[in-house]
Amino acid sequence: MSVKAPFNPGTLPQLSDLFRMPASPSPVRRRTQADRSATTRTKIIQATVTLLQTQGYAATTIQRIAKAAGVSLGALQHHYPAKAQIMAMVLRHYALKRTRLYRPAMQHKSEPEQRVDAMLEAMWTLVTEGPDFIATVEIELARRSDPELAAATAPVLARIDQFMTRWLFGRERGQPDPQFVTLRLLNSTFLRGVAIEIARGTPLSDLKEAYQIWCGFSRAELLKIVQETP
Repeated sequence: MSVKAPFNPGTLPQLSDLFRMPASPSPVRRRTQADRSATTRTKIIQATVTLLQTQGYAATTIQRIAKAAGVSLGALQHHYPAKAQIMAMVLRHYALKRTRLYRPAMQHKSEPEQRVDAMLEAMWTLVTEGPDFIATVEIELARRSDPELAAATAPVLARIDQFMTRWLFGRERGQPDPQFVTLRLLNSTFLRGVAIEIARGTPLSDLKEAYQIWCGFSRAELLKIVQETP
C-alpha cells in the first residue's frame, strides 16, 4: 500500500505584507521556485472557489480544478494530493480573508457599539461580495457524506472557529462568554441561510432588509453581553 506524501499547505501571507511598499525602485528579481509554487497554489485555490460557487461540490473535481487553474493535473497533485486537502486550504484561505476584512473594519473602534456595528457590517460584506462564502458552505454541506473531507477539514474548522470567537470577543477579556459563543453561532447560522438564498436567486435588496432586522436584535444582545462582562 502506497503512502501519501504529507500535506504541506504552504505559508500563508501576513497582513503586513499586503501593505508593504518599496522605499525605492529595486532591480527585477528572478522568480524562485517558491514564488512559482505560491502562484500555482493561489491559482488552484481561486479556481476551486469559483467552481464551488458555480458548479457545486460534486462537480468540482480535481480534473476540473486543474483545467480552470491552468495547471497540469500532476502539478495540482504535487501541492494537494487529494481533493479534501484542497478544500481544507479553501477554508484557511477564507479565514485569512475574514481576518483581513475584520481587522481594518474594527481597528480604532474603542466603543462597544462601534465594534459591534463594524463586525456586523463586515459579516454582510463577507457573505455578499465574492464567491468565497458560498464556496465554504458547499464544503461544509459535503462533509456529512464524505468521510475523507470531514477528516481533513475538521481540525481546520475547529482552529478557525476557536480563533475567530476569541478574537471577536476580545482577547483582553479572557475566555469568551458562553452567551457570546451562542450568539455568534446564531449569526453564522443566519449568514449561511443568506448565502443559500443568494444562490436561490433571492434579490439582494430583500436580503439586506432582512439582515438589518436581524442586526437590530443581534446588536442589542451583543451589547448586553459586552456590558455585563467584567
